[in-house]
Amino acid sequence: MTVYADVLVIVNLYVDYFLLRCVQGFLRLEAPGWKLVAGALAGALGSLLCLLPLPRWSGPLCAGLCTLASAAAAFLPMGLRRFLRAWLCLWLFSFLLAGFVLFAAQFAPAGYMAVVGGAVYLDLDLPLLFFATCGAYLVFWVFRRVFPRESGAPRLCKLSITYQGKTAEVYAKADTGNALREPFSGLPVVICQRDALQGLDLPDENEPIVPGLRLVPFDSVGGSGLLAAFQPERVTASPTGRSLSCYIALYGRPLSSGQFAAIFNPDLFPE
Repeated sequence: MTVYADVLVIVNLYVDYFLLRCVQGFLRLEAPGWKLVAGALAGALGSLLCLLPLPRWSGPLCAGLCTLASAAAAFLPMGLRRFLRAWLCLWLFSFLLAGFVLFAAQFAPAGYMAVVGGAVYLDLDLPLLFFATCGAYLVFWVFRRVFPRESGAPRLCKLSITYQGKTAEVYAKADTGNALREPFSGLPVVICQRDALQGLDLPDENEPIVPGLRLVPFDSVGGSGLLAAFQPERVTASPTGRSLSCYIALYGRPLSSGQFAAIFNPDLFPE
């Protein structure tokens, strides 16, 4: 069958975006839409490798490199273990999709669909594909308007935390259970995973006396204790751009399975 490079790239742009959405939902990862599109574009451009005269055994290697580039563009920065999990999950989903396409190709018209060097190829009419995409987007937009998301669903936002001239960005969950305040100043406290702020020069919580470090008492269902906290120069929430004077309490364990790395009181950044 004749394979057209433009059709190959556009089809795999759709396919890779769908696969990245599946990985995001399966692993409950946070990634903005533009990063998923960037990851899909990286995978789609990588599909052009199948047009090169490469040996047959290089197919899985090329597929692995394409999924690696796609996952990196979509989900980085993140911890190495979580990234490897996302990459392997994307690779697995790609193999499953390729198997489904090979099965469906037995019942499709000859030359209509195929797996070419690990990339999915569908002989589609590009204008029809464009208008079908616009129609699907319109249907989803109407559906979200008619059936809005429940108000009780967790609200996430991205916080930009600046400390000693360096900035780190984390996704934070609004939680009414976080009512912590720094005892002396009365400023609110945002709880954050320590490993999510690796780009900042954080004070060493193991030293007995550290300038600027405060101990914030907490009491929860899991127990009580003290959290080391520091006051950043600036905390800004996206996309509202609101800033807040607060303390950042460092928590040594994961707060979620990857969806967010900080917890704040919703009253601090009202919608």
